[in-house]
Amino acid sequence: MEPRIRAIAVLSAVVFLVMLGLSIISPVLPFYAQELGASTFMVGLLVGALAGARVVVNLPAGAAGDHFGNWRMMQIGLLLITTTSFLAVIAFNYWMLLAVRIIEGVGSAFYVTSSLAALGRAAPPEKRGRYMGYYVSFLLMGQVLGPTVGGAVATVWGLRAPFAFYGTAALIGMFLLVFAKLPESKAEAAAGGIDWVAVKGLVHNRSFMKVNFGTLSAFFVRAGILTTICPLFFFAKFGWDEATIGLLISVAAFSSLATMLPSGIWADRRGRKLPFTLSFVLTALVAPLFLWPSDFLGAVLVYALWGLAIGLQGPAAAWSTDFASKETMGTAMGLYRTMGDLGFLLGPTILTAIVGFGTFGQSYDLAYFFSMAMMLVAAVIIVTADDPVSRNAKDRKEKIAVPIE
Repeated sequence: MEPRIRAIAVLSAVVFLVMLGLSIISPVLPFYAQELGASTFMVGLLVGALAGARVVVNLPAGAAGDHFGNWRMMQIGLLLITTTSFLAVIAFNYWMLLAVRIIEGVGSAFYVTSSLAALGRAAPPEKRGRYMGYYVSFLLMGQVLGPTVGGAVATVWGLRAPFAFYGTAALIGMFLLVFAKLPESKAEAAAGGIDWVAVKGLVHNRSFMKVNFGTLSAFFVRAGILTTICPLFFFAKFGWDEATIGLLISVAAFSSLATMLPSGIWADRRGRKLPFTLSFVLTALVAPLFLWPSDFLGAVLVYALWGLAIGLQGPAAAWSTDFASKETMGTAMGLYRTMGDLGFLLGPTILTAIVGFGTFGQSYDLAYFFSMAMMLVAAVIIVTADDPVSRNAKDRKEKIAVPIE
């Protein structure tokens, strides 16, 4: 098998295992926190703690991947995830679980940032959106299966058991990386720490920052609505347990598959802007519909619509890589993940705080409509960003249209 294809296949298999494990605990985490005595706001803090650690570590992790090699950093990250997942099984109070979650975030930063950088280097620019679409499709397959498995495991063996499954999945992924023995590229062996010149250049690139504000907004709403507010809302409204919530999250992830690959192909051929902007607008329109369901089938419909809208974002990281050179790919992915994880941190924290301001119906209304407004603002901002793929495609079309004299 061609080394480039082999690398993408290994990366896709490992991200499936990692997201399977992470999704296994997603419907369980709010209930586990409440079992340990957490308030609504403390639940949001726990969900966001993983991202909080990644916000601090993503950029150094990207630089470490450039210096020591992405494959090595992924292995270290998975080792930390494995260890902390098994420690979560024996958490004796909320504060231990929070500490474990923060350390898990450090491992996740090393794994995710290096994984994206390795993928960006392995995929040729003209096919990057498509290859990232394949990668994200495996990620989504993990998200499809994980919540349902996690809910069922928690129902049979208790709220601690899903964390053991997560640790096992991460451990298998780590061994897969070790035994694959894929070589590090020369770019990944570059010396030095954080390339502050590259950081400054990317931060001063308005289009890069606009795209990454969109990333922040997308993660804000995903983490805040799907994995925090919705489980609490539907438990309060219908008394649905973690198994039911897990099934609904799986519905959203499964429906995302229908739009994920077409979005990636369009992004490579025509440009990144249209599918991503359309996704943000549709996500904004769907968010308040979570207040509507009066039964389980109604909830399934809304979750499916949400998944279709989210899937259009496709390989959002591809747009960020368009502004980076191969040598600074780790730095670019570190910044990309920092913005995304900042949204992942702020979403659960801010939205659970909003819920605490009012009575049951009013507070949840406000959280959903706040998310709607944020996505519409993000859509307006990213539509003004430069789209190199679209611009290059237009230039090629114009050259072809010029008659040869």
